[in-house]
Amino acid sequence: MVALLERQEAWQALETALAEARAGSGRIALVTGEAGIGKTALVERFAEAQAGEARVLWGACDALFTPRPLGPLQDMAAQLKGNLPALLNDPSQWGNLFSTVLVELQNRPTLAVFEDIHWADEATLDLLKYLGRRITRTTALAVVTYRDDELGPKHPLRGLLGDLTETPACLRISLAPLSAAAIGALAGPRPIDGRGVDHQALHSQTGGNPFFATEILANPTAGIPPTVRDAVLARASRLSASAYAVLQAAAVIGPRIEPAILAAVTGAEAHHAEECLNAGMLTTQGDTLTFRHELARQTILELIAPTHRHVLHRMALDALRAEPAMHPDLTRLAHHAEGSADHDAILTYAPAAARAAAETRAHRSAAKLYELALANAADLAPAVRAEWLEAFSIECDVINRRPEAIAATRQASALFAEAGLPLGQGRNLSRLALLLQVTGQQAAAEAANREALALLEPLAPNRELIRTYIMEAWLGLSDPDHARGIAIVNQALALVEQFESPGDLPRLYEIAGLLWLTVDQSRGVAYLERALHEALRLEHTTRAGNIYANLALITVDAHQFDRAEQLLAVGLPFARERDLDFAHGMMLGYRALLLMHRGEWSAAEQIALDVLPSAGRSPALVALGRLRARRGEPDAQAALDEALAILHKQGFRQLEGSVRAARAEAAWLAGDPGRAGEEARAVFDLALQHRQPWYVGELAYWRRRVGEEAPLPEWTARPYALHLQGDWCSAAEAWAALGCPYEQARALADGDADAQRAALVIFDRLGARPSAAALRATMRAAGLKGIPHGPRAATRQHPLGITARQAEVLALMVAGRTNAEIAAHLHLSEKTIEKHVTALLARLDVHSRREAIEKGRGLSDR
Repeated sequence: MVALLERQEAWQALETALAEARAGSGRIALVTGEAGIGKTALVERFAEAQAGEARVLWGACDALFTPRPLGPLQDMAAQLKGNLPALLNDPSQWGNLFSTVLVELQNRPTLAVFEDIHWADEATLDLLKYLGRRITRTTALAVVTYRDDELGPKHPLRGLLGDLTETPACLRISLAPLSAAAIGALAGPRPIDGRGVDHQALHSQTGGNPFFATEILANPTAGIPPTVRDAVLARASRLSASAYAVLQAAAVIGPRIEPAILAAVTGAEAHHAEECLNAGMLTTQGDTLTFRHELARQTILELIAPTHRHVLHRMALDALRAEPAMHPDLTRLAHHAEGSADHDAILTYAPAAARAAAETRAHRSAAKLYELALANAADLAPAVRAEWLEAFSIECDVINRRPEAIAATRQASALFAEAGLPLGQGRNLSRLALLLQVTGQQAAAEAANREALALLEPLAPNRELIRTYIMEAWLGLSDPDHARGIAIVNQALALVEQFESPGDLPRLYEIAGLLWLTVDQSRGVAYLERALHEALRLEHTTRAGNIYANLALITVDAHQFDRAEQLLAVGLPFARERDLDFAHGMMLGYRALLLMHRGEWSAAEQIALDVLPSAGRSPALVALGRLRARRGEPDAQAALDEALAILHKQGFRQLEGSVRAARAEAAWLAGDPGRAGEEARAVFDLALQHRQPWYVGELAYWRRRVGEEAPLPEWTARPYALHLQGDWCSAAEAWAALGCPYEQARALADGDADAQRAALVIFDRLGARPSAAALRATMRAAGLKGIPHGPRAATRQHPLGITARQAEVLALMVAGRTNAEIAAHLHLSEKTIEKHVTALLARLDVHSRREAIEKGRGLSDR
């Protein structure tokens, strides 16, 4: 009873979520805990209790060498009628798969269980992300279980969890270990080795893990073994030789054991599966068998001698091939082919499974399967190996295994050359150029693409040349003279027309727009708008999202804030609704910059912090660096250092003026004019070459601040030009018209006494403490009277008497974040967070983190 009570809160949370789902507002519940903590037991009992209230669909992820693409959905499809099973068996229809699942969950109240997603393939993670963002439109409760003790910092599941926990429809249910009292209740009065159970010792030994405790208690004659492995083997040892042979076969077959496959592998011994069921090693799940705990399966599997394990994999492979219903499960066939070291079977199933996985966007699975195929392909023709290497490199690129993608592309190019296929060689050299460029190897990228051009241009016309010209023009963006890049775009456009390849137009127009920006900005923007139109017309959603992001960058950089707002108002929902995470993150980063310019600092900071884990990290870091510098907060330089490093790695030096200007400002506000001048000089000439009026204006402003002369071309951004020409009043008016209060105050600060007083009011309202303090000192030195007092201390504005930053830290502590996690979230160092926590405990007059959290919770409950 005690053990059940300790799960009552989780049970009630699931009941409430299901009731809300049945009422028409779907929910998603993340049930998490360490292996064996009772996630499956809780969800199984809950599902049994709700059988009359909602349809129950159950699917699980498997711990295979390579996860099954959409494994849980395949399990659920077997429980359904209608279109879903047919769609799964026809890869050409997988484009409609996710929307079909969504419709299925809208038809009737449903409890859909996705078990063990720490083993999920990428397609399953994509499905859950898709459903999580739309779950409120259904009458379903999606219960997702996973082991949180197996998630490293780079585990693929981390991204999904971050996405899901941002939606109000998501609740997290974390199952804690059982207390000593609960373990005692679980054990009951039974004796072990003739003695009563030492409940406290059992709790200490198992850490409160109910699986560990159950396994130990299930073997009353073996004593209390030191590990779960021993407990599993103790139970297995009670089986007959035939039953243990069945158990070994079941372990090899996998987490899901079809009776027909088990019978084919074990032959006359198959009926001994009942003995395994009676002993509690196996259990039933619908029409299939499964181990009661995956840990038990892994224990048995590891003890099978390699030669015997190969034999069992061979028999499982033959059984699957002989069962027509199993043929579509190519990943499983490849798994057993690998386990049996069957060279021919690997070459038959691994590439096909890889292609199928790639089509469902299970890119990690696809990469592993191509690796498996390539490891066995030494005797194949160079052209075949080249094709597989090219496909492998594409998958590695998607999952950010860039070094391997580069190596595979190099090998593919060499093998295409060996096979006498120059088009394939050139295509891969151009892909190599792209990979080298995005990893910061600009010179090598340029050399690779020139080599591709040397191969492909003599063979013109050919389709491969289109993409190579596109890459050459893209690489040309770093060259201040864009004439060659524009000429290359025109060559590519001619080939597009010749080959009737409109699909390349959005990318070409996009690059043309970026090239024309420094020559004729209106023409450049027109090309980008045309690129967006073509991308939308052709339903190239990813490209359209990227163009929205580029247009947002350009308009924010050009201080065309109204147009930027219009683009973001359309582009952000466009990207979000289509799961375009890269474009969405970039646009949010630019929105943070926009809000920072417009004086909405709190909103800018919150967006920047939220977007740090995404593709928008670079602009978000610039926004955070500027905000921290302007507020006089620590770690401004750390954010701007990382922003510069990211830009250098990407090779986009034409955007460096934005980061350098921010770094110059941060240095000035930190009292380091020498470094401010160095930062402003670093890319001033580059900004002149690229005719970037806002970069030139701000960099010139900081150079003049430190006493340097800087040329001021006639096309310099007007507010900066006015200010640098001594017309502070007109400059302030220009900044006010743009809606930039901080820059307006900076201009007013160079004016007369009334202007300086107005500047102080703005600085104080924004919280720009360094600028306000410097201006007050200047005014006092000049003997001015009537200097406005600063705002009351931030500590007087919070009910607990803490600063805004301490309030942020406390809120994250209440949310259960560790110091390391808080540091990552706020983009501060862990040492800085430790200082904040120490100061927070002193301010709250408490002695422990727990007491501080209790005070924070008490405040949130008011």
